[in-house]
Amino acid sequence: MEDRSKLSQDELFAQAHERSKKHIERIDNMILTVVKAQIVVEGFMSTFLEANGKDPQHFFYTALKIKECKKIDPPEVGQNMWDLLSLCTYVRNELVHSLKDEQITIKMDEVRRAYLAVTENERQRQAIREMTDTQMVTSAIYACGNLIVAATDRLETKEKARPSL
Repeated sequence: MEDRSKLSQDELFAQAHERSKKHIERIDNMILTVVKAQIVVEGFMSTFLEANGKDPQHFFYTALKIKECKKIDPPEVGQNMWDLLSLCTYVRNELVHSLKDEQITIKMDEVRRAYLAVTENERQRQAIREMTDTQMVTSAIYACGNLIVAATDRLETKEKARPSL
């Protein structure tokens, strides 16, 4: 970086503008990607709750949906994955409510540790280590979502196989 005392005010402004622009682009991408993933998986949870005879309208907030799904405890998902999804929700909350970089980093690190802990395959673990924070939290959200869909599919298949009276 150049010596600030030798730069004109216009040059300082231009540098600050560039840093600001890059930061905003990074945050925009992170918010869009993480929030979209969370919305999709919330839809999966609502479908799962309905398949279990629960009205998802009674569980408006994400944390309440996760808590209720966790109580049902389908074998396809497991308690650790519900915990991982909760951690992902904390990241989403930081992004949309505070945008405090330090807190976002702390929450992302918690997600990465939890995601690594639930991943058995070393090749996948290495991929998780190499992902950007945004890629990693989005991947974790969708990994949970895929298991929720599998649990819902099992219930729906079981229901279709039941003879009608």
